Amino acid sequence: MLNPQSPIPLYHQLSDILTEQIRSGTYKPGDVIPSEIGIAKQYSIGRPTVRQAMDILVRKGLVERKRGSGTFVKSQDQQVDLFSLAGTSQAFLTKGIETTSKSIEPVTLREIIDDKNNPFNKKRAFFLSRLTIAKKEPVILEEFYLHPELFLGLDKIDFENRSLSRVVSDLYYLKPETGRQTFKIFFLSKDKAKLLNLKPAAPILEVQRTLNFPGAKSAIFSRLYCRTETFAFSQTISLERT
Repeated sequence: MLNPQSPIPLYHQLSDILTEQIRSGTYKPGDVIPSEIGIAKQYSIGRPTVRQAMDILVRKGLVERKRGSGTFVKSQDQQVDLFSLAGTSQAFLTKGIETTSKSIEPVTLREIIDDKNNPFNKKRAFFLSRLTIAKKEPVILEEFYLHPELFLGLDKIDFENRSLSRVVSDLYYLKPETGRQTFKIFFLSKDKAKLLNLKPAAPILEVQRTLNFPGAKSAIFSRLYCRTETFAFSQTISLERT
């Protein structure tokens, strides 16, 4: 239920409730969301509050309004998960494999130096790194660099049991427009090899990814170091006819 005493605005509380209902399957793709009048009556709030909450769901890409018909839950193939371009925890979950995340370095604002392939080289960026563990083995080491102005306040967010993609979409209402990925074999340093339970200088798959957002090119840059002896990492490519 909504908490009028909370510092979180009611429309944000309502949008969080509806978001969870959509993601848990209470409302499935193609389902119509109850009317503003119905939701307002259910939660004893005004229609403007409901409308603000629905606006957030539209910006998240979870629902779409159809004039004269109502508001419908979008099908999953219309939604783009921020980190679905390569094997991450979300990809494991779709295969029914449970994963856990371990923070290696929490979010900090730092000056990026001597990193020529990094779009934030000689600039400031938020940095964080984490380890994805599947079947009790570390499988992916991820390092993220994020635009400090676009993601203002990122270092104040608690990432315990929260995915970065959800934070970006739910709190900043952002989705990437385009992205670029490069793949190569990389030889790990001693420290990174230890995190992945590998021998020093062990070869590994490195994925470098750059994501572009509306009005903010190269707003997120990441490096993923992926162990491939247990899992095969793949990427689905959608081909459009012209």
